[in-house]
Amino acid sequence: MEELLKLAERAARERPTRLPSGTWPEELKPVIEWLRSLSPMKVKVAYLGPPGSYTHEAASLVFPKEELVSKGSIPEVFESVEKGEADFGVVPIANRLEGPVNETIDAFLQSHVKVYYDVEIPIRIMLASGTVKDVKEIKRVYGHPMIFKQATKLLKELGVEQVPTSSTSEAARIAAQEPGAAALCSPKAVEMYKLKVLRANVEDKPHNATRFFVIHKRDNPEGDKTALLASVPHRPGGLFEFLKPFAERGINLTMIYSRPLKDHPWRYVFYIETEGSREALKEVLEEASKISSFLKILGSYTKLDLTG
Repeated sequence: MEELLKLAERAARERPTRLPSGTWPEELKPVIEWLRSLSPMKVKVAYLGPPGSYTHEAASLVFPKEELVSKGSIPEVFESVEKGEADFGVVPIANRLEGPVNETIDAFLQSHVKVYYDVEIPIRIMLASGTVKDVKEIKRVYGHPMIFKQATKLLKELGVEQVPTSSTSEAARIAAQEPGAAALCSPKAVEMYKLKVLRANVEDKPHNATRFFVIHKRDNPEGDKTALLASVPHRPGGLFEFLKPFAERGINLTMIYSRPLKDHPWRYVFYIETEGSREALKEVLEEASKISSFLKILGSYTKLDLTG
């Protein structure tokens, strides 16, 4: 322990600019993690890509000066954080119109990372192009199939060919170069590919928004909400019994959503969001764990307001 204290004192004086990587003894890991926190190196943030996606936009708002790393899937973001390749990750958790993101909830079942922040951004869809100067010149529109569903009024008005792409970013990339092409994409994609906005905010529902979770190896000690996964006994009143302790203590559950357990046909796990930190919910969570057949706390977190 004396050697650990000396190492810590030395780090505080020198504030190293680079720390060696590799495998460390278990007792050294807390000190190494603290040493890394002293380093002026940029924080590395993994996000669901590609660049120009709405998740990229959310990551840029939360971490405007840090290193952002695009990942091809939600499980890859989780894996990157869990392995320490990234300090944080950013993944979508729910859309106001489409509901929870199943792939994110399923990833939490398999991972040990925690929710750290919750951030909500409005979904603004831009009609943009790099070659077209007027809407009347558009010959085809590129976009993700889900984006097409959210801009039906505009597409009906244009009456041109709709070409689906793997992402809004890919649509923007094509529209930047192809004559007569336009894209339905995010403001971030417009910025990245230097497109001209032909129509702004063309979404059918102007109040649509997506919530994103910032994930980390540890949850936020000052979080005011908590997320958890739970499975209840397969009997009449099982879910009621599980929820009863929350109701008796006046604890507000802000979301409850069921997902099938892949290895247990016709059995389900419930994704739950509740007000209060893990510490404030300690007693009710202990009681709920006795009633449930499975309970996993995904972490306490704080909601960031980035819309102002």
